[in-house]
Amino acid sequence: MKKALITLGIIVVILIALIGGLIVAEQRAKVALEADVSGYLDGCEITPEKIDVHGRPYLLYAAQHTADLSYVDIEPGAGTNKDQVLVHHLVDGHADRLTRFITFDYPSGQVSPVKNPDDSYSEAATIGGDKVTFSARTAHTDAFLEVLANGRQHSSMALPRTAEVRAVSAGDDGVIVEIEYADPNCG
Repeated sequence: MKKALITLGIIVVILIALIGGLIVAEQRAKVALEADVSGYLDGCEITPEKIDVHGRPYLLYAAQHTADLSYVDIEPGAGTNKDQVLVHHLVDGHADRLTRFITFDYPSGQVSPVKNPDDSYSEAATIGGDKVTFSARTAHTDAFLEVLANGRQHSSMALPRTAEVRAVSAGDDGVIVEIEYADPNCG
């Protein structure tokens, strides 16, 4: 009986050590993937504030030097309240796509986004009782973003790389502009 308890105790200790080792290895793999994403973004002239790598188990992705999808918060610039980059399928320093979502502040006034029939956000909002339709375009060699309200300039910002506007929507927190960088391979 005593030998059985000792054997059982040893097995439990080994299992705890293995599980603890896997947890530590998984955390280190996540840190390694975040470092890969950060290194990639350095070449894109994008400074991350926070990186959230998706895809588990991290150990398998890190072994393949692959970050499947990463959400990267960057510090919002003047006139914006949120700025987030999505790095799609980063493998050995090369991404399939680099998408950015920039939320611009609304003009002052009481704001109510206009929703589509499927409850998604449209490109319009009611501001101070008037309907305002937002759009966006790139200008000046496609490395400059302009946000328009009813066809007039509302906001603008320089982009670190050539990009194309994919979508515009008027959300609860502001005007959300989705852009996709023309060449996802930076550096």
